[in-house]
Amino acid sequence: MRSSRAAAVLAAVLLVAFLCGCGTGKSKTSYTLIIEPQTGYQPIYDFISVAGKTVDMTMYQLSDPKAQDALRTAAKRGVRVRVLLDSDPEGGGGKTVNQAAYNDLKANGVDVRWAWSGTLWHQKSVIRDGDAAAVMTCNLYAPYYPIVRDYAVITDNSATASGMEATFNNDWNKTKSPPTKGVVPKGSELIWSPGAQPGLINLINSARPGTTLYAEDEQLDSQPIEQAFIAAAKRGVTVDLTMTYSSSYVEGFKTLAAGGVHVSLYQPNAPIYIHAKAISVNNDTVYVGSSNFTTAMTDLNRNVGIITTDPEVVRGITSTMASDFAGATPYGASP
Repeated sequence: MRSSRAAAVLAAVLLVAFLCGCGTGKSKTSYTLIIEPQTGYQPIYDFISVAGKTVDMTMYQLSDPKAQDALRTAAKRGVRVRVLLDSDPEGGGGKTVNQAAYNDLKANGVDVRWAWSGTLWHQKSVIRDGDAAAVMTCNLYAPYYPIVRDYAVITDNSATASGMEATFNNDWNKTKSPPTKGVVPKGSELIWSPGAQPGLINLINSARPGTTLYAEDEQLDSQPIEQAFIAAAKRGVTVDLTMTYSSSYVEGFKTLAAGGVHVSLYQPNAPIYIHAKAISVNNDTVYVGSSNFTTAMTDLNRNVGIITTDPEVVRGITSTMASDFAGATPYGASP
């Protein structure tokens, strides 16, 4: 009798474990947050270096000897390495910035291509073996490393990785045409540009009264996103936006400040430059990705990000943004 009951209890425990994905060989999705410039870029080099089958990289700006060495070394040991680089002549990437890396990689066994030149391929990401991905706000551009505030999230969320891989394949095979709609499998956390504006606005709209919404960004001109920040402030959300000052975005600063948004700015010569693109709401959800809060970035350029509730990612990005906001100068005050 006791043996039967014990067996029944054990069976029930195993069933619950199976449904929960616990103790049955199904591991929990993992996330690693990288905060720059504090962490450094070694975790990204290591991510590339342990690839067993494939590495697929999309990069707006590439000039990093260690990253390039990791890609070359992977190719030499038989890993299929593909790198898609921005070639648009109007932005800060393009062939002027990326030609040296293109030449280096092509001469050393890496399959490298130029993305369609009609828009910015502003995405910064790496997919490893089709089942893990690094989603980044940072370029792999070493001259900027000491000063830029940036984030990267490495995850083995299989749906996220598969959506990024499918979209990469589309981009890789269609370098003579504009970016297609990004693939968003069920269970992924992906948000793609073109088409990111509604998702970012929905995230802002989800902020609850009495909470603090933190945001960091490099560029600003999307009126719908600005109005979503203002609407959040008017319904009782504390909205704290941190950027590096640029005269290009003064109208946006004025509009946001007049609408109740707290805007704090670093001067361009400050020790930290806000290059990150991130939003934190309700202290439980963050967006992190390559899309700035501009119409071109959300509606035209190729960008990718994730919206995640992973506690460690949320905690790390939110606390960093809070610290950055506190260290900047409120808009309108003397620097």
